[in-house]
Amino acid sequence: MKTGETVHCDLLVIGAGLAGMTAGIRAADMGLDTIVAGNTSHLTFASGLMDYLGVYPRGLGLFTSPRQGLDQMISDLPGHAYALTGHGAIVASFDFVRKILARVNMPYVRAQRENQVRNLGVITAMGTLKPSFMVPETMRAGCIDLESGKTDNSMVVAGIKGLSGFSASQVAQGTASYFSQTIPIEVDLPGIPLKAPPQVVAEKMQQERVQKAFVRQILPHARDNRICGMPAVCGIDQSHSVWAGLGQRIQMPLFEIPGSPPSIPGLRLKRGFERILEQAGARLMSNIRIKEPVFDGKGFTLLAGMEPDPIRIRAKGVILATGRFWGKGLHVRRERIVEPLFHLDVAQPTGRHLWHEDVFLSPKGHPINMAGVETDTLFRPLDERGRPVYSRLYAAGSLLAHNDWPRFKSGAGPSIVSACRAVDAFYDSLGAADD
Repeated sequence: MKTGETVHCDLLVIGAGLAGMTAGIRAADMGLDTIVAGNTSHLTFASGLMDYLGVYPRGLGLFTSPRQGLDQMISDLPGHAYALTGHGAIVASFDFVRKILARVNMPYVRAQRENQVRNLGVITAMGTLKPSFMVPETMRAGCIDLESGKTDNSMVVAGIKGLSGFSASQVAQGTASYFSQTIPIEVDLPGIPLKAPPQVVAEKMQQERVQKAFVRQILPHARDNRICGMPAVCGIDQSHSVWAGLGQRIQMPLFEIPGSPPSIPGLRLKRGFERILEQAGARLMSNIRIKEPVFDGKGFTLLAGMEPDPIRIRAKGVILATGRFWGKGLHVRRERIVEPLFHLDVAQPTGRHLWHEDVFLSPKGHPINMAGVETDTLFRPLDERGRPVYSRLYAAGSLLAHNDWPRFKSGAGPSIVSACRAVDAFYDSLGAADD
């Protein structure tokens, strides 16, 4: 695309996080001429885990199944993405993401027992247990059953000398109650400098000499009924192959332990989604500003880029997946929160003094975290009278109202189910217009 030109598409997706990339790939898979405009680097701050619902309401502990709190959430929050779609559509959206990630050898797995969907207990670099619905296969061997909270295995935690942000001792101490024994060790790998960031270590782990050094130091600890956890640095673009090869060579089930952002699993998602989007035939306009939308009754015209020669985009439909405050999908003014691109109505507390609770870690959460755009069941943003603003303008992802995702442990689910539903609704609208 060149500055000053006009480009046409069926669907413009604004935002390139989890919701935006899911929407773009789904639309392209349906044969829609699709443009995704946004910054994919935000995906590097993802943990790599895909959460459905881990806690709701507070005080009930970690859910063994997301269904445990779903009905109550739908009753309490009728405008939440889950209330607008339902359990079947939510699980189908996870399966869609799992299917597309398999195209680039990034297999994800989820637990299911007797036809009941389950959460997995994922060991984190903090030594805590996090409920998650769908996880990279590279993390599966270390997941704890949340119902029993126990395993018969013992665990070796392999730290890497020089790697910043990971302590084998902390993981071993924090998870000691789940295993018969936890054994922290530290391996010394060639070419790893002191205070190395995870990306440097992940790139080194793709080298055969580094893998040999890792295997040589881990093998003496191999035993029956023993598993090995390591930081999530088993390569980047070929991570599954690196992980599988190391697991075979150390003669123990190997699993990765997710750490703090920016993360390697998040970087893998970024690169994987970019490859899938290209394979699907969608166009990616990376790190470009979209502004000045105009609707003429037939479609949208938006400008992309900076003056004096921005690109003009003509689209039949638009999905807004711009995120919240950090992604600039929402903007805070002195007394209210606004959506700056289409100037959509934002559901929010009636005054700034009501944005936060008095206690920083309040169990009730902060009301500002529930602020966002209200939509109908097709994920079309609503005006102050509860009517769709435009028939083919949709919203998806963390921009939506009613989802305090860190508190509910439900980050990925609302994003991907709203993205899938919005694309499906737009596709159906084209068919309806042709009838």
